Amino acid sequence: MEKGLIVTIILAVAGWAWGVYQFVKKRRWQKKDQLLEWRYEAYNKFMNKLDELNGSMRSNPNLIFGDTASFFKVIMGGSTEEINDALIKYNQSLIDTVKEATEPLLIINQEVNSLTLVASEELKEKLKYLKELVTDFNNEMQNCLSMVSAKDSSSFKAFETIGHNKRWFEYQRLYEKIVELMRKELNVK
Repeated sequence: MEKGLIVTIILAVAGWAWGVYQFVKKRRWQKKDQLLEWRYEAYNKFMNKLDELNGSMRSNPNLIFGDTASFFKVIMGGSTEEINDALIKYNQSLIDTVKEATEPLLIINQEVNSLTLVASEELKEKLKYLKELVTDFNNEMQNCLSMVSAKDSSSFKAFETIGHNKRWFEYQRLYEKIVELMRKELNVK
C-alpha cells in the first residue's frame, strides 16, 4: 500500500473516531441540560404551588372563629329549633374547615412526591423530612379540631399553639435548605 493511502485511512478512522467522541459528549451534555430543564420546571412548579398554598392558608384565618361567634349568638337567644339548626350548620362548617385546613397539606405531599422524580439524593432526604413535618402538622391540626367543642368556647385555645413550636422553626430552616439545594442543583449562585 502506498503511504498516501495509509495516511488517508488513518485520517478517516481518526476523523470517524473524533466524530463519535463528539457525538457521545454532545449527547451527555444534552442529557445534563434536559435534566437541568426538568429540575427547573419541577422546582419552579413546587415553589409556585407553595406560595399559592401559603396565600390560601392565610386568606381566611378567622373562618372557624366567625362560625363559632354566630353559633353562640343563636345559642344565647334562640329557640330550641333555632339552636338545633345552628348546631347542624356549625358541625357542617367544622367539617368544611377541616377539609380546607388539610387540603393544602395533602397538596404539598403530592408536590413533594413529584419532586422526588428529578431531585438529587441529598434533596430527596430533605423532601422526605418535609413530608414528615407536614404529616406531623396535619396530625396536630386533626387533634386540635377533635378537641373543639360546641359547648366550650375555650376549646378553641388549642389552635393558638399551632405553629408556635420547634417544628415550625424547623420547617422554615428546612425550606431554606431545600431552596439552597435547588439553587445548587440548577447551578444558580
